[in-house]
Amino acid sequence: MFDQYAFGEQLKLLRELSNHSMLSLAKEIGTSASRIKSWEVGESIPSAKWIVRLSQALKISADDLLLNIMSDVPMPQNDIEYSRRKNVLLRDLSSILPELTKQDLLELYTLAEIKVSVKKEPLEEAVRV
Repeated sequence: MFDQYAFGEQLKLLRELSNHSMLSLAKEIGTSASRIKSWEVGESIPSAKWIVRLSQALKISADDLLLNIMSDVPMPQNDIEYSRRKNVLLRDLSSILPELTKQDLLELYTLAEIKVSVKKEPLEEAVRV
């Protein structure tokens, strides 16, 4: 099952981390900003053709673009909240450390998750710079 709302949040985060506006991303992949917006808010689902173009424009694999989006089981509410918190923290890290690449930010986040699991401290504390 494809969770179009989770995909929309993932797409928006990746677009922002790559410093694209909706319009600049739309131009790069050959579509309209309104289509990008409809994907980001979960109104529609991109076809495979658009997934490929989006992943190329965002310089990530299609697998990374779709990571944690495809599921046979509905996402529990606490996982949805976790995903939202993760997206907010990644945006914050991106604004604090603009020199980091998307990959660097994701690795930093992963390290913070490990620190949280070992020390049992809040995730927000683990990623403080």
